[in-house]
Amino acid sequence: MGILQSVTDKTNQLSEADFEYESSADFSKLESLNNDCTGLVLEANVIYFKINNIDFMLKTGKRLAARVYKMYYHILHEICETTGGHFNCYSPSSFLLIYPKEKYDETYVVNIAIKTATLFNVDLRGTFEKHTHLNFGLGVDHGNVFGTKTVNENGYPHIAWFGNAIEKAKVLSQLSQRPFLVSVSRSVYHHLDDSLKVTTKHILGIKKEVELWTRMSYQFDNVKKHLYQTNAQISFNDE
Repeated sequence: MGILQSVTDKTNQLSEADFEYESSADFSKLESLNNDCTGLVLEANVIYFKINNIDFMLKTGKRLAARVYKMYYHILHEICETTGGHFNCYSPSSFLLIYPKEKYDETYVVNIAIKTATLFNVDLRGTFEKHTHLNFGLGVDHGNVFGTKTVNENGYPHIAWFGNAIEKAKVLSQLSQRPFLVSVSRSVYHHLDDSLKVTTKHILGIKKEVELWTRMSYQFDNVKKHLYQTNAQISFNDE
């Protein structure tokens, strides 16, 4: 069978099939998806992690970009797996960490995002800056996401994720610039516990509550919206 006939048959099959899906927060169900129009849908809190200086690293060398990418990949994969999320390499410069809302609320996930930013920016800064300047951003949003699986001829599966929450988290990550490395949507911010909104500091000997977040405006789908950014530092060693 030639290429034209093969791709025509598969395209016709996919274009005419009903998309069947299951609603579940159990990521193991992704394994049972087949190569046809099947998917998994869930309400999730999404962290979008963006490496902002891949283009700059490529000017220095492809091996440098690949080395640093692999460093980010392995760290983020371990964080996600350890904290109960689903890890996805979204592109050569970005990653998704997806957490079911029925298991993990906004406070839990934003806390992970801040700890992740702190891990890179403080604990691992020296290691990364042996190779390149640290330049990354994290965006957090929540909503309905849809995952579907594609398997190639060698049996290698790829999960593709879709959803407005992912696209918004992507924009938020792009707006996260030093010193504000974590940005969350207004809706996520309003779901946070007070413990992650304010902190207590002594200013001139007086104990005061200080906001951890700064509000700013941005455009999403040609609509003016608000996001909240923070430069707070929380360690994974903190209880």
